[in-house]
Parts: sequence; C-alpha cells; structure tokens
Amino acid sequence: MEWIKVFLNLKNFIELAVILVEHPGGGEDKKEKAIVLIHKMMEANKISLPIPQEVLDFFISSSIDIFVGWMNMNFWKKDGA
Repeated sequence: MEWIKVFLNLKNFIELAVILVEHPGGGEDKKEKAIVLIHKMMEANKISLPIPQEVLDFFISSSIDIFVGWMNMNFWKKDGA
C-alpha cells in the first residue's frame, strides 16, 4: 500500500475513533478507548508500519489531542461560546 494511503487511512481511523468514543468528561479514558479502536482498525485492514510501537502510539496520541482540540474549537463548543 502506498505510504500516502496508509497515512490517510490512519488519519481517518483517528477521526472516526475519536467521534465514536465522544461523550462529556473522561478525557484520558476516551483517549485510551480511541487508541484501542485505532489499533483494531489497523489490524482489520492489515496496516502495519515499520516503526516501534511506542513511536506509533506517540503519533496516534498526539494526533488525537490535535483533532480533539480542533473539534473543541469548531464543533463541540460549550453553550455561550
């Protein structure tokens, strides 16, 4: 699979997992659930990257933080914001 397709799939998996686990509160618990979902989606789609698991998890965790921050600013605004 081409690298760009792999990273586009990973981006889509991250976005989908974050949206699927979203509910008020429980940030770290939701993040862990999202990471588990992402790994399951990668496995189901036979996607593996030739990098250490710790590096992949750091990338996924950071990407989740960035996506959630963007969603908080643009879609999940609190009332009156």
